[in-house]
Amino acid sequence: MRIKKPRFFAGKGREGRARSPQAGLGNIQNIVVVLQENHTFDNYFGTFPGADGTAGKPICIPVTPGSSDCIQPYHDPTLTPVDMNHNWKAARADYDGGKMDGFVYSEGSRETMGYFDGGDLPRYWKAAGQYVLCDRYFTSVMSESAPNHLYLVAGTSGGLTDDRVPRTITFPPIFEQLDSKGISWKVYGFTKWYESFQYVQGLPSAQSHFGQASEFAQDLAGGALPQVCWIVGAPGGDEHPPKNIQAGQDSVADDIVNAVGSSAYWTSSAIFVTWDDYGGFYDHVAPPQVDSMGYGFRVPCLVISPYARKGFVDSTVYDHTSVLRFIEDRFGLEPLSTRDASATGMAPAFDFMQGPRMFEPI
Repeated sequence: MRIKKPRFFAGKGREGRARSPQAGLGNIQNIVVVLQENHTFDNYFGTFPGADGTAGKPICIPVTPGSSDCIQPYHDPTLTPVDMNHNWKAARADYDGGKMDGFVYSEGSRETMGYFDGGDLPRYWKAAGQYVLCDRYFTSVMSESAPNHLYLVAGTSGGLTDDRVPRTITFPPIFEQLDSKGISWKVYGFTKWYESFQYVQGLPSAQSHFGQASEFAQDLAGGALPQVCWIVGAPGGDEHPPKNIQAGQDSVADDIVNAVGSSAYWTSSAIFVTWDDYGGFYDHVAPPQVDSMGYGFRVPCLVISPYARKGFVDSTVYDHTSVLRFIEDRFGLEPLSTRDASATGMAPAFDFMQGPRMFEPI
């Protein structure tokens, strides 16, 4: 498959200069991005107090188009939900021109309306209560995994809308700028798509920046945590249905968040935990359509840091390129595309006027 060459800003920032780090961002020395899989905001946090979820809303989605027979959101009794369709075509049927009413008949499963709560996901809910939960964080593409993975590190998918990633991706990832600035980085876990970038393939030194998810703990314990890293699927599970959601939650908590929190890196770290795509699960908020690719449906995003606001539900509109923008803003890097150039970085989730908070385990 040929990927379109994206519009991006080569060599200079939006006004012809690389960005300077924003005030306060210099407190962050290490950025850890955790990318789990296939759950919407309503599926995980639809009943979280104070967030814009399904709780108290008269929602009932028709089983066939225009039918009065409908299914309301319900507490899912299984921790191993079914794997539903979530590709480009299915997502648009679910979206139904912004009416958000096609999920049940499009997915062919009532489990699209299932949700989990604090009893099922106590550690994620604890993180939301102690740090920041974003309830307007959208996927970048209204489709499946690969295009959203690419937006997270490149600000574009080059027109790719499915998981058929070509052998070589020619547009630049943020890795190139990080190397040029001498900023250390690494990708842990599922690395195949990111290793497809031409930049990585053509540079032996870049190829050394990829490892198994289990290597994160080794690097952390050895004092070798990169300044920027991505963990694509926690060591104990990525939560992609039908995998057990608690296994993934516990690995994110123990192997990543609590491990960083109990280390010397805590006082200068920012951890972002999010999910790559919606997995076919229902969400009631129609995503803004900023261009032909997206946004896609909401997914959860947790912001965990000694500078994260405490118990804050952040309703700023974000997408995966907002995390990319945060990295760019922190290190004075230039935007890679029109999407990350216009994205709101994740800075509203932080309060740099406060001193670093003590770590509260999740």
